[in-house]
Amino acid sequence: MGLYTRHHGKHSGRAPLRLLVLLAGLVLAGSSAAELYTYRDASGARVLTDERPQGVPYETIRSPARTGTATPAPGGGDWSPSQIFVFQGPGGERLVTNQHRQDNGMELIATYGRPTARARCGERARHALATGGGEFADLIHTAATRQGVDPALVQSVIHVESCFDPQAVSRVGAHGLMQLMPATAADLGVTDRFDPAQNIDGGTRYLAAMLDRFGGNLDLALAAYNAGPGAVERHGGVPPFRETQTYIQRIRAQYTGNGRAH
Repeated sequence: MGLYTRHHGKHSGRAPLRLLVLLAGLVLAGSSAAELYTYRDASGARVLTDERPQGVPYETIRSPARTGTATPAPGGGDWSPSQIFVFQGPGGERLVTNQHRQDNGMELIATYGRPTARARCGERARHALATGGGEFADLIHTAATRQGVDPALVQSVIHVESCFDPQAVSRVGAHGLMQLMPATAADLGVTDRFDPAQNIDGGTRYLAAMLDRFGGNLDLALAAYNAGPGAVERHGGVPPFRETQTYIQRIRAQYTGNGRAH
């Protein structure tokens, strides 16, 4: 489900949609230089604003033209900021959403945040695949050797999970090269999911644990990595989830391309 915030016509108040009242000025001044902020209010609702919050933990959403990253403040990190798009309709109405495609005649007028891993997948991934992991080759080889896992398998997982982007953030909150979820990272002792060494080491340990748990069955281990071991056990095999089944196919295709899968 996408994030949507709408504003129709004039706005008599300033909260919580004051972001949309001020956006026109930001766009005219050059939206690439603007920053947005997000935090949860006392009721638990997610608030987006262009005014720096005071007295609450918040996260900064920067334009890709600046740094392309989101900087969490202490106590933040409960929201995964990918790109946020601002559209304007023919009547002047505004739509703030994380969904890039709009089929209702609205015009894209501003973009904030950083692209998802899929959107950034390109030359970085091609180089990494051609060089056994690119800049992460040594980390992959060390972690895989330590856990008795084929480095080519770890490389294939990283390719599908993040396209070798160490700053990748998924829509459900998975972070880093091997897309570790917060609870999984905590169980693995990973304190910084964006750190390539910690992420690859933790992700490889988790992959090895899934291979061991499911008797070396690659499909089941990959299904568990994607959907969780509980889902595999409840369904007595690969869960009937299209995402998980496609995930296995993509990794197997990459792994087979390395001449390793069978």
